Amino acid sequence: MFAETLLLLSCGILGIFLGAQLAEAMLLVPYWKALDADDFFRYHKTYGKKIYKFFAPLTIAATILPVATVVYNAVYQLGDQPLLIVVGLSTVAFFSTYFLYFKRANQSFADRSLSNQELSSELMRWGKWHWGRISFEFIAFVSALLLVISI
Repeated sequence: MFAETLLLLSCGILGIFLGAQLAEAMLLVPYWKALDADDFFRYHKTYGKKIYKFFAPLTIAATILPVATVVYNAVYQLGDQPLLIVVGLSTVAFFSTYFLYFKRANQSFADRSLSNQELSSELMRWGKWHWGRISFEFIAFVSALLLVISI
């Protein structure tokens, strides 16, 4: 019963997180790209911390719950182990993108260490990394959903 509850919670938080990330990719990122550099940096100064405060707890929950689910199921040899491994690896992959790219990039927006000319290419790079992250989130979510369907 506990394993199923963990799995349901994992699937739910992964779905919420994926939806929020898709909204960011399809609504916010195009808006950011449309702003001129000075407007973007003003926008980021006003809303960057608020966006972080929204996404940080979601990211943490969408990482901890699935990883805890995978570990619990691995210890007790429950469920479909290959799909659980996919959930775990995909979760670690999307979480690691923060440290591999987003932490530095977001800080460069916050401290305006980019020139106005560099901003456009950095936002393009940011968007590509974001879609890569979404791909890992999608794989984790679909795998968790398949596991939920099988219980």
